[in-house]
This record gives sequence, structure tokens and C-alpha cells, in this order.
Amino acid sequence: MEWINDIKEKFSKRRIRNLDRAKEYPRDFVDIESARLIGMIINVNILTEEDEKSLKSYMEALIKRKKKLFIVELNFNKKSEPKFDKMADSVFIDPSKLNWMDWPTPAIENKILGFDMDILMDFDFSTRKTSKYLCSMAKARTRTGVHREGYESCYELMVNQSDESDEPSMKAVIKKFDYFLSMIDNGKKEKVKVK
Repeated sequence: MEWINDIKEKFSKRRIRNLDRAKEYPRDFVDIESARLIGMIINVNILTEEDEKSLKSYMEALIKRKKKLFIVELNFNKKSEPKFDKMADSVFIDPSKLNWMDWPTPAIENKILGFDMDILMDFDFSTRKTSKYLCSMAKARTRTGVHREGYESCYELMVNQSDESDEPSMKAVIKKFDYFLSMIDNGKKEKVKVK
């Protein structure tokens, strides 16, 4: 069984790299203040109650900053219900909407491709390939995620894990995403003049 997982791993990495190379969609560094539509990929299976509260408060803060949100909610449990569908436009992906490689069905892909995002944040820290695939195929100018070896082509901005453990804390990742996305200077925003 392990050799099947090895084949899936190698094929996934190659497919994700090829998807990213074949894209005609322009990639750029977009700062969070000039972004209009911000996408979020959230794996609810890895969320604690505290993580869920942190994400919801971050979403509310973005909405107060007049940002439109698009949420891709991943739940790998059968008979699961969406948790974030009332916060913003969303797509809910459960096992019935995935193929054997853990990639979404063409109908889900087309729905995601219908959103032209400025920023796409990947909050899936698991080893599953679904969020990496979504980042590679989505129309997003700046894609951010936690660094995972072999998936560097999926993102324009990757952050290191928050501590020495394998899994980063959600609160720390949210702070890092927001900090680095506000530090981007692509030359398009108005500079503050110091007297």
C-alpha cells in the first residue's frame, strides 16, 4: 500500500508543478490593503475550537476592512456540514467531491475558477494534497501558505512554521500572513511622505 502512496505523492507534485507552469493567469505580489477579493482554503479537520474562533475573528476583521471573502472549506469526513458558509461566498468540498487523488471534481474546479482572487491564503497544514492542487489551479495573483518541502511552486509567499513543532498554530500563521501581506510594496500603492 505504501508504494501506491509514493506514486500518488510523486504524481501529485509533478501535476501541481505543471499546472502552475501552464497558467496564463498573471502572478504578482498584492498587498492586503489593495486586495479586493481574498480567498481562504480551510481544512476544518485540523481546526481546534480556538483555531476556528481565530479564523472567524480574522474573517470579520477583513470584512470590516471592506474585503470580499471567498472560502474553500475542506472536510475529509463523510456526512459533514459546512461551518463557514454563512461568512462569505464559499465552496464546500467533502469526500464525495474528490477523486482518488484527493483533487476536486471538474464542477468544483470550474466554480473556483469563477473567482478572480487577489490573494489566496492556504490554511491547510495537513499532508493532504487537495489545498496545494487548489492553489495551483486557482485564479489568484498572490498565493500564501505554510512552507512544505516540494510544494514551493504552489505559492508566491511561504511562511515558516511558528515554532519547532511539526504543526504551526493557526493564530501565529494568521499573524504572519497578515504581517507579510501588508509589508508587500509592489510600487502601486501611494507612499506616505515623511516631512
